[in-house]
Amino acid sequence: NLVLMSGKFTLVDFGAATDLRVGYNYIPDQGLLDPGYCPPEQYVMPENTPSPPPAPVAAALAPVLWKVTQPDLFDTYSAGLVLLQLACPSLRGPNAMKPSGAFQRNLAFSDYNLKDWRSEFSGNFDLSLLDMDGGSGWDLCCKMICERNALKGGRLSANDAALHPFLLFS
Repeated sequence: NLVLMSGKFTLVDFGAATDLRVGYNYIPDQGLLDPGYCPPEQYVMPENTPSPPPAPVAAALAPVLWKVTQPDLFDTYSAGLVLLQLACPSLRGPNAMKPSGAFQRNLAFSDYNLKDWRSEFSGNFDLSLLDMDGGSGWDLCCKMICERNALKGGRLSANDAALHPFLLFS
């Protein structure tokens, strides 16, 4: 979704919004997602995250839970796929991002490493827009479309992505 704020367009996504402070719209073993844009972890929060405690306790613990689990990294994966689609017309078709489609299967086969996917499977994809300006667009996609590491990081946060050279206009 694009929202016009203060004369600038902002990209927003409220599709699976939750409020960790009070547990609103948060059920640990359930998640709302589009399987074509879902990251490998498939849940905004780790599956072993307990149900939220009463509201005052949840409000106090929410910042710690956010820092430890970094749920915003769930959305940057999806945004990375959208960026890849914007730059590569052959990934825009109605079936291009289906979980059973060739792109998703090959990305999973490459362990969600976009560089490995490119070296093995990208022959039919024009990625030249991402290669411009020293490949900064490709670098951003690679840092957004990847598996999270053992510490639940490993993928750019939305704030870090917004500060990436590809998105900074001079």
